[in-house]
Amino acid sequence: MFTRILAHLHKELLLLLRDRTGLLLVYVMPIFLVSVMAVVQDAPFRDFSDKQVRVLFKDLDGGPVGEAVLRGLEATGSFTITDGQELDEVEFRERVRRGEHQIGGVVPANAAEAVAARSEGTMALLFDPLTGDSRDAPAADSSSVLMVVDPAVKHVFRELVRSSLVRVLAGISSERLLADMRVRLEAINGDTLPPIALGGPFVGIDQQLAARELTGNKVASDTTAHNVPAWTIFAMFFTVVLLAGNMVKERTAGCMVRLLTMPGTVAERLVGRIAAYLMVCLTQLALLLSVGHWVLPLFGLPPLRFGPPEDLLLLVLAALFIGLAATSFGVLVGSFSRTQQQSAILGSTAVVIMSAIGGIWVPLYIMPGPMQVIGRISPLNWSMEAFNVVMLRQGDLAELVMYLIPLAVFATLCLLVSIVAERVVSSR
Repeated sequence: MFTRILAHLHKELLLLLRDRTGLLLVYVMPIFLVSVMAVVQDAPFRDFSDKQVRVLFKDLDGGPVGEAVLRGLEATGSFTITDGQELDEVEFRERVRRGEHQIGGVVPANAAEAVAARSEGTMALLFDPLTGDSRDAPAADSSSVLMVVDPAVKHVFRELVRSSLVRVLAGISSERLLADMRVRLEAINGDTLPPIALGGPFVGIDQQLAARELTGNKVASDTTAHNVPAWTIFAMFFTVVLLAGNMVKERTAGCMVRLLTMPGTVAERLVGRIAAYLMVCLTQLALLLSVGHWVLPLFGLPPLRFGPPEDLLLLVLAALFIGLAATSFGVLVGSFSRTQQQSAILGSTAVVIMSAIGGIWVPLYIMPGPMQVIGRISPLNWSMEAFNVVMLRQGDLAELVMYLIPLAVFATLCLLVSIVAERVVSSR
């Protein structure tokens, strides 16, 4: 039996080598696909990276408030700040409108006076009843930091800038209140008190990554980390077109009749065919991962990063199951197709649909809820999750098996149905 499987494997490899154009497309087109999609989708991924919000800043206050707001925005590390001090109001707005800057921030001229007035009013309400001073509290002055927003800017960016400004202004107000409170207490007690420093929030935030840091600029994922594994899986499944087409060609050319005269079973013939295309899938994986690591950085993209050597074994194991599922699906399509046109249309359309709902084109977590439920039954989603477990989450074998089992079940079902279909065809 093993000899017959090797004979079928040898026959499939010869067929592949004779179809040099088809074989070239199987390897070259995925390289273009991975490179183009990684570059095209780089901008949306960079939307979530650091320093992508361009802020035009103008300080009319010229005092502590304007200085504190500028320092606070710079400290977040999320903004590229440009000085707009010399611009008049019309030019300032025009630059934001043209999209040169996504947000324009203007600190008003009376900002420091407004903070002082609000603080003094609050102190009067708190301390005058204690000291018996019946003077009227000063009228609270009002002032607002102006945010000019490019209409094309996403809502999340607007909220990012707004929340940063609110945090900075709240800190300025708190520090002013504490300073005025110290002055009032010194006036009541006649003693000199040490300055009260707020320092920061009393309850902090401890941010931790669930896995290792992937890049040096604090980005948990990037376009390369998503697109290279995703489109590699797509390329592996897209071999279904070549595989199914060769099966149909074998039947229409009369080769199947000669094969049926030889000893052996349908299962042996299919296993030999799957083994040949599994080799194609694994070499595709090695080629495309190499492109992600060495070629994509030439286009300004981050390189594909690999984990420790033990992760490489898990990666090969995941690729074996993904390739097994892809080739088994190709055998299934080839078994039910009667013409090469049928196999090409059925195979390519099915792979495109499964990839679209499976998170290959865009990550599954940004899809609508119902689509996420549908996407989780796609073999390409199981494949993507298997690669993510190894390449992003530093998962172990136990975690990886959760995605290998459905891939193995899918491959087994495809193979069983294909055997039945091939036997029916052979009996005619």
